[in-house]
Amino acid sequence: MTTVGFHTLGCKVNQQETGALAARFQAAGFCEVPFTEPADVYVINSCAVTGEAERKSLSLARRQKRRCGEAIVVLAGCFPQVSLEKATGAGVDLLVGSNDKAKIVELVTELLEGKGGAVTMVTPWSGDTPFEVISDVFSSSRVRATLKVQDGCEQFCAYCIIPYARGRERSLSPAAVVKQARGLVAQGYGEVVLSGIHLGAYGRDLPELPSLADLIAELSGVAGLKRLRLGSVEPNDVNAPLLAQFASNEKLCAHIHLPLQSGSNSVLSRMGRQYTAEQYLGVVAALRTASPSIGITTDVMVGFPGESDAEFGETVALVSEVGFSRLHVFRYSRREGTPAASMPRQVAAAVKAKRANLLQELSLREAHKFNLSLVGQEAAVLLESCGGEVCEGYTSSYVKAYLPADAGAIGDIVTRQIAAATSEGVWAAGVIFPPQNITRAKK
Repeated sequence: MTTVGFHTLGCKVNQQETGALAARFQAAGFCEVPFTEPADVYVINSCAVTGEAERKSLSLARRQKRRCGEAIVVLAGCFPQVSLEKATGAGVDLLVGSNDKAKIVELVTELLEGKGGAVTMVTPWSGDTPFEVISDVFSSSRVRATLKVQDGCEQFCAYCIIPYARGRERSLSPAAVVKQARGLVAQGYGEVVLSGIHLGAYGRDLPELPSLADLIAELSGVAGLKRLRLGSVEPNDVNAPLLAQFASNEKLCAHIHLPLQSGSNSVLSRMGRQYTAEQYLGVVAALRTASPSIGITTDVMVGFPGESDAEFGETVALVSEVGFSRLHVFRYSRREGTPAASMPRQVAAAVKAKRANLLQELSLREAHKFNLSLVGQEAAVLLESCGGEVCEGYTSSYVKAYLPADAGAIGDIVTRQIAAATSEGVWAAGVIFPPQNITRAKK
């Protein structure tokens, strides 16, 4: 049987698309193997969100082709879509843009049959490009499935290439989303995560103008669906209907990823972000009113062009005030083709590294603080793995949880009292775990 291995770089949308591609290859008779093992075909689903992501995509494709010269190596996604000339330098057998991923199986099959040499399939985006469904089924070993319901972005932040890589905003119809969700439930997935490049823009391009909140309400009626989780939602897309879902919908997880990027209004303005620090704090307050136990995770960028020590200090202050449950801290990486690449006062690498380290230390403290708030509370945990003396899973607020080995089966949602916490997660009563810095509930 012909074998295929996959490697994904970048966002959850890419991860979902890789799962859909894997299912499509399997339907065509291929056998999926780990990317590190010998295979007939290797598919690299690339990222181009930063210059560093682009370099990683190029380096991996070159290395894989050198190591496995006889195999067909495919470099797909955002990198070839926006930087075709650079991507061509990888020397792979097939280059496919983010607008043509659904064609990969057919193109690979033709190459295996000896129909021609290296192939490039990168179709430019247009105003009438439809939402592409790679596959109605999904291949993953996890109990959580990511369901892409929206694609494209029209925000054009100063540092971001994604609008050029993903095209205009477009949505999958509610009926099609519900159909896919039912299929995922039938496959045994206990939790469905809604994802999109600009998830909060869901439905704005559809005739009926359904909102993200409308979609959540409709999906909650899917029989057998245990939990529904949102991917990243922009602060200015958190509105009253969405808040109402967080307040009343028992299937919607008490968690949201709310990108911050900076706590400085001057930096936010240069970035082209569509909110102020004060508005961001207002959104956080509204979310906590609707769902008091909600876990809020975020992205924070350090070293954006011109970022001063004072502006960075404003970010530190805001992060401390919000009390995030987790931070993704990343350093600004100059990305050709974006306005920020030519901005003056680019920040030195050493300064970016120092600021990133400071925020990462703060992130650990804030995560520990949030996790401690769960000690003594009952938490519903979706079990994702069980082995040895513990089962592992995630709470509704997206905190890693460790439960006794007999807590249940993989895919179950079980409720246990939380007895201990560190910055890395929480432990239920009855679990003995090595860390010494945990704070236990008072008897």
